[in-house]
This record gives sequence, structure tokens and C-alpha cells, in this order.
Amino acid sequence: MIKNNNEKNGLLIAIYGINNIGKTTQVKLLKEEFEKQGKKTIIIKYPVYDLVPTGPQINAYLRLGNPEKLSPKQIQFLFAQNRRDYEVKLKELIVENDIVILEDYKGTGISWGMGAGVDKDYLIEINKDLINPDISILMDGKRFLQGEEKNHQHENNYELIDKVREALLELSKQFNWKIVNANQSIEFVKKDIISYFK
Repeated sequence: MIKNNNEKNGLLIAIYGINNIGKTTQVKLLKEEFEKQGKKTIIIKYPVYDLVPTGPQINAYLRLGNPEKLSPKQIQFLFAQNRRDYEVKLKELIVENDIVILEDYKGTGISWGMGAGVDKDYLIEINKDLINPDISILMDGKRFLQGEEKNHQHENNYELIDKVREALLELSKQFNWKIVNANQSIEFVKKDIISYFK
């Protein structure tokens, strides 16, 4: 088991990947695995939509046609602010739990911003004050389109998603993320992810 540098805190794990790659399934399986080991485990999925004001603004951007006409740079600032606004709660959860699993986190924002043409250095800068995960895992592969959300503008923009995948791979090299082939069977993906915690 990988240890957090601060033994008083739980292990913070970030799971990354493009939309419809199976993250939600694997995050749930990872939680179940840790709970079998007696670890108190919680999942946080970003963005936090019920966090006012940023959550509803982000939801409107993604699912209601971007009524505020936000630019890619503006929406990434909003995503970063959503994570920042949740930071106090996240810190509490890290203390209260053995394991905190993040489904998407700051690497998600950086990669989506890069895919949309926003300056990488700017994206890193607006996310730099956020807590760093102890381990980040990138699920890489081709999307499972049967899970595509039809009114979600990011999930319908295939060209953008291809660019985001390239950005995620670039970030994985820069920040030393672990990479798992997401196009295997669910059980093999699970096995590969769990191997990083033995």
C-alpha cells in the first residue's frame, strides 16, 4: 500500500481519463476493494455541481448550451474555482478517511483547457494551489460511446475529446501519472489499477 506523506491523513487518489472511458465503474470497484481491506473510503466526483455558485454555472455551460457565453479560458477558471471552493471540505475528508478517491480533478481541467486551446502554463497556474494527489492514474483508450450523454457538449465534440486525450497523455509524462489500458475487460482494468496499491 502506498503511504501518504502525512500519516495523519488518508491517501488521496485521482483517476483521470476522457469521458466515457469507464472511470465511474473503476472508481466504484476501487472503493469496494479498499473497503474489503477495512479502509474507510470515500469518492468525490468533480465538478461538484451542487456547490453554489460555480456548480450550477458549470452545469449550465455543459448541458444548457452555455447561456453565459463563457470562453474556454473562462470556463476553466470556473472549474478551478469549483475545486478551490470545495478544498476545505476535501481537506476534512482526507483527515476523516483512510482513502479519498477523486474521479477527475485538476488534471482534468488542465487537459480540457489545453484541448480547447487555452495556454497550458495559465491552466497549471490557476490550479497550482490545490492539493496534490498522492497518486494519479490515467485510464487511457478509446471511448465507450454507449455511455455518451447526448446533451453534454463535451461528450459530443469528438475532435475536442481527441485533443484532450493527447493532453492527458502529455500531462501523464510531465507529472508521472500511472497509465492503465482502459480497453481491456472491466476485471483486467481493475486488476491493473489495484496493482499500484500493493
